[in-house]
Amino acid sequence: MRTGAYLAVARTARRLALGVTLGMALLLAPGLCALAQAASHGAALGGGLKYPRGFAHYSHANPAAPKGGRIALPGFGKYDTLNPFTLKGRPPLLLQRLVFETLMDTSADEPFSVYGLLAESIEIAPDGMAVTFRLNPKARFADGKPVTAADVVFSFQVLRSEAASPFYRYYYNDISSVKALDRLTVRLGFARRNRELPLIAGQIPVLPRHYYQGKDFGRDFVLNAMGSGPYRVGSYDIGKNIIYQRRKDFWGRDLGVNRGRYNFGQVVVKYFRDQFVMLEALKAGEIDFMAINSSKQWARDVGGKKWEKGYLVKEKLKHQNNAGMQGFAFNVRLPIFQNRDLRHALALAFDFEWSNRTLFHGQYTANDSYFANSELAARGLPSPAELALLNPLKQHVAPEVFTKPVEQVGKGYRNIRQRLRAAKRLLAKAGWEVRHGVLVHAATGRKMRFTVTLVSPAFERIVEPYLNKLRRLGVQADIKVVDDAVYEKLVKSHKYEMIVANFGQSQSPGNEQRDYWHSSSAAQEGSRNLIGVSNPAVDALVEAIIKAPGREALVTATRALDRVLWHEYYVVPHWYIAAHRVAYWNKLGRPSQLPLYYGPLRHLMDWWVDPAKARGLDAARNGGRPFRPAR
Repeated sequence: MRTGAYLAVARTARRLALGVTLGMALLLAPGLCALAQAASHGAALGGGLKYPRGFAHYSHANPAAPKGGRIALPGFGKYDTLNPFTLKGRPPLLLQRLVFETLMDTSADEPFSVYGLLAESIEIAPDGMAVTFRLNPKARFADGKPVTAADVVFSFQVLRSEAASPFYRYYYNDISSVKALDRLTVRLGFARRNRELPLIAGQIPVLPRHYYQGKDFGRDFVLNAMGSGPYRVGSYDIGKNIIYQRRKDFWGRDLGVNRGRYNFGQVVVKYFRDQFVMLEALKAGEIDFMAINSSKQWARDVGGKKWEKGYLVKEKLKHQNNAGMQGFAFNVRLPIFQNRDLRHALALAFDFEWSNRTLFHGQYTANDSYFANSELAARGLPSPAELALLNPLKQHVAPEVFTKPVEQVGKGYRNIRQRLRAAKRLLAKAGWEVRHGVLVHAATGRKMRFTVTLVSPAFERIVEPYLNKLRRLGVQADIKVVDDAVYEKLVKSHKYEMIVANFGQSQSPGNEQRDYWHSSSAAQEGSRNLIGVSNPAVDALVEAIIKAPGREALVTATRALDRVLWHEYYVVPHWYIAAHRVAYWNKLGRPSQLPLYYGPLRHLMDWWVDPAKARGLDAARNGGRPFRPAR
């Protein structure tokens, strides 16, 4: 931390983090005992399982879906490695999902439930300090060799090593031991009680020890990938395209978690450097499906004769995902951004209403929480339960945490002029003044100047109006667009001033919060603490989330964290939309029921190529006729 008071603060944080206060101690044991269970086909956090033992398939999958066909998808930029687990390099789209498997599969219909995949059962110890998995004896890697407990132990060791991305070290931080009890049974011990850990343990990707052992994990697998998943890498041209070939010998095709899924015979990913070129490739039939992230594209460009004739489909797929936070993120590692009033002032200069009306065609909702679109978002003033967490940290959080609700930045101001006047007052309070039209720090003479680094030129139209408002305050800010490889390096090394950041959130936040906000990740290369948050109050609340014994305690701790993050003005908040906008060729079929919590590519693995529709589409296009197949 920045002051000598860190040790005292850390002691407070540690008491909250370890749950040794009386209230937490009373809550902890019952919550974990409730989680303990005999060997089961699955496990749920904070409730029962939706799907019973031996269930036939997920409700969002169609077991009668035809297998085969080919789907081509767009990737952005390029890739340079077939190892999705290392810090260096960028893997191709879908590699980890299609080629590798985890012990358990995470349900898209529940906040956090897992069902057997490589493991046929999960058993949580009565004290919540360990979990045991029994592997499915049928499980096989793509080369036909069986998946064993030794592979799980090896995978954990590799992913926790310096050769892998630091994400895994943070995510599995509280897993203290992994031991093979016999050929198919593995037990994972925990350093401390954590309601999520048994489920998190089930998310460990399992690598074949016989394939990866004895080599340099970071360098020797740039062009090699071996897993147990439904696809293998067929062919590829590094950086340009990759073809995943469905495995006819896939061991898990009849499991309930897989039945009706992974239907495409081939999944092709073609790489593009521009989203507009991607859309043209869709129109030309070079790719078959595209998620549209640009409101301008959706409103103006996703349309025309091919849509009117029914060759292409434009569709919004609703979801109940936690929207998390997207915004212009300050790098608070830099002295220029370490003042909260200054960050607040710069956030006030972003005119969301104008942007939504003028640029986004009214499609978005202003982001007003780090956990937007969910029950985890803080609302109103802190509840008594939240205050029990916040009061011990009172001297280390903004006073507004206790007096102001979490709501859209600038709410209550009639227009942007009022917001800019308020911003000027905050800047003056922070020691900044305008000299000859330039904002200058009164004490040091330093000019307020920074760069917004972008990976896509499509975002320039959004950034430039914001920078125009900043110039009215005397701020000298500009835009730098770099290619994706350079951007990846800058982000991993945290060498930027401001970027567009997206902090995605699940319905059940947990260990990943350490990687987002915890001080231990602030200086770690490759961490997702993009802002550089290093605050003992935040540390304590992150640990309270991780150690929460039940859903009610989790919601309380998350809302408390939301308040602290929000009132620090670490980002200039953006917007969200509660639907996925997709466009695709009308040869694809999909299940009638959507999952609750999903990304478009995850749900796409439930789709299929409909042979009848494909033939009808070809005939209609050849004859220049409309195509109107039945749903």
